Amino acid sequence: MSESNQNNENVVNQNQNITNNNQVKKNKVVKREKKVKNNEDYYVFIMPEKAKSLRTIVEQRIIEIIREEPLIHEKELILKLIARDPKVKEYYVKTQDISYLQFIIWDMAKQGIIKKAKMLGDKKHVYFFLPEQEEMLKEKFIKVPKK
Repeated sequence: MSESNQNNENVVNQNQNITNNNQVKKNKVVKREKKVKNNEDYYVFIMPEKAKSLRTIVEQRIIEIIREEPLIHEKELILKLIARDPKVKEYYVKTQDISYLQFIIWDMAKQGIIKKAKMLGDKKHVYFFLPEQEEMLKEKFIKVPKK
């Protein structure tokens, strides 16, 4: 009987240790979840003449074009982009492809640098504008829920 009591006590002690370890792990997980990233806005400067890579040049020219003409259609934006910068024009002449330019535009929209809008009834075309232009264009917009 004494051996069975000792075995039972050992099993109980092991179970308590396991539950204590689990509680410690849960506390660590809770502490990790409490670390919140600070999502603060920051400023970037637009100077295409100082840009070196094609992507940087394209992004900065896109911002310039949208500043001048809010709610610009994607096709018009790409045409103005090619016409405005010689390096972008050189890229287009060499490759005859606009998919990289489209990728940059959509990536900027995904990051929130520019915003996109669709015209009611026109599901095909997308228009772009800057976040700071939203107040100016607010009377023309309605919010539509995602499907």
